[in-house]
Amino acid sequence: MSTNWSGAERKSRAPISLLNPEPSVEDNAAEPAKETAAPAVSVAGPAPAQQAAVEAQAAPLVSGRRSASVLQKDNMNDELPPATGWQAFLRTVTFGLIKPKVGAAELARRTDLSAIQRVYSRPMRIMVAQPLGGVGKTMCSVGIGSTFGIHSGQHAIVWDNNEMMGTLGVRTNANGSTRTVWDLLNVLEKFETIEARKGDFSYYTRHQGKNQFSVLASDEDPDRMKSIGADEFNRIHTVVSRFYDTIVLDTGNNTRSENWLASIDVTDQLVIPVRLQRNAVVSALRMIEQLESMSERQGNPHYKNLVANAVVVITQGGGAKVSATDQASLRAQLESTVRSIIDIPYDAALDNGSIIDWQLVGDPARRAFERVTAEIAAGLLEVDNRNAHASINTTNR
Repeated sequence: MSTNWSGAERKSRAPISLLNPEPSVEDNAAEPAKETAAPAVSVAGPAPAQQAAVEAQAAPLVSGRRSASVLQKDNMNDELPPATGWQAFLRTVTFGLIKPKVGAAELARRTDLSAIQRVYSRPMRIMVAQPLGGVGKTMCSVGIGSTFGIHSGQHAIVWDNNEMMGTLGVRTNANGSTRTVWDLLNVLEKFETIEARKGDFSYYTRHQGKNQFSVLASDEDPDRMKSIGADEFNRIHTVVSRFYDTIVLDTGNNTRSENWLASIDVTDQLVIPVRLQRNAVVSALRMIEQLESMSERQGNPHYKNLVANAVVVITQGGGAKVSATDQASLRAQLESTVRSIIDIPYDAALDNGSIIDWQLVGDPARRAFERVTAEIAAGLLEVDNRNAHASINTTNR
């Protein structure tokens, strides 16, 4: 007997219908006789009763969600025992005899982490942008990448899309790797095939260990980085999107460069790092005005939507001291334009100009970036839902 199964030995059988009884043994015994008979040709199509049976079989046996809603609870965060604060201490020392509810701060953190763990219908792109240098773009990119990497459980990458020579490669762990986006571009064709594998692609990235995200570093030669235009960006982006769920784009200072404009075209969530100083806020507002103008000139609401949904991250650092009155005025300028503003407390591990390892960052700054990332996740969810509704409307036309 041949071991090469062609499929002819398998007898085809119609799906079992819940509307009709299982065929009996006698029915099965009569099948050979049926196969020898000439098939009847129907010109008029199936009878109404047969058509109704087919439609009933295709429809789900049970519809509706009332039964599921009885047990459904979207969030169990308030049911879990406290893990921090006096509530956890009291539960521990009384061996569980006293069971206080989880505190407000811990519950808020659990809610943020649940938002970060959302899954979307496609890879999501987050662009960290600010034309002024030295305001914390790379620091924010690493913080967002680390927070998504540690808490979401999905594949996250931070890509230095600086048109010149970015600093992401020197602010993160290289782990002995010297490969950059230029090295990837030279072999990109092999990743544009169906046989491409993530394990091969990872060779051109730098994994950040316990921080659970990867880095795609910019090249150290500014002339080679300038040669990465819109076409090169789009090719690289297509390949990166095959292997990563969350893509954080750390951008340069030139908002007119081809790769900057190409990245804003594919962005789902805009993040704007700012220090509460006049030059930093003015720079951010000029970028915002450019994006709003792009929407008006092109008739494309994408750029204006990015601004309205943007998250502004207030970073701390050196520079001239600004009075509390001026800071409030600068903050008000931003609040009237974007969706959310979040302050990051000062942390020496973020401001030493050297490698940023999230394991060394203190709890206040880590908690602030969890809040930032949860706000980003809320924006991504809105974009995902909007795209889903648009897809449904297109299909129904």
